[in-house]
Amino acid sequence: MKVCFRSSVDPRFLDEYRRRHAAVWPDMLRALQDAGWRNYSLYLDDDGLLIGFVECDDFDAIRARMALTEVNGRWQAEMARLFEGSDVPPDQGFVALEQVFNLEDQLAAVPPGPGATSGR
Repeated sequence: MKVCFRSSVDPRFLDEYRRRHAAVWPDMLRALQDAGWRNYSLYLDDDGLLIGFVECDDFDAIRARMALTEVNGRWQAEMARLFEGSDVPPDQGFVALEQVFNLEDQLAAVPPGPGATSGR
């Protein structure tokens, strides 16, 4: 399963958010890996838009496993003040986005044929 999600960092704290994610605690990194987060990346825009991507077996299950870890509780408490007006921990405020296109999936569905077509 591939999941893309969005959230919003308070624009006043972008530099701090970047700094903290440049050196995530080693026990947090291990907890994410142990919980099943694979190929996990975060992207941050200058207006605070945060986009995340993760590959996993089950998004709800990996989030639930992380919620049970002590290190995640500490991390979320540290990060909470960096997010815009939310009354839930940052990792509970993720909004999953609908995937509407995947090149590899569509190419796999194209029947083999002679030569390439331009689509025109």
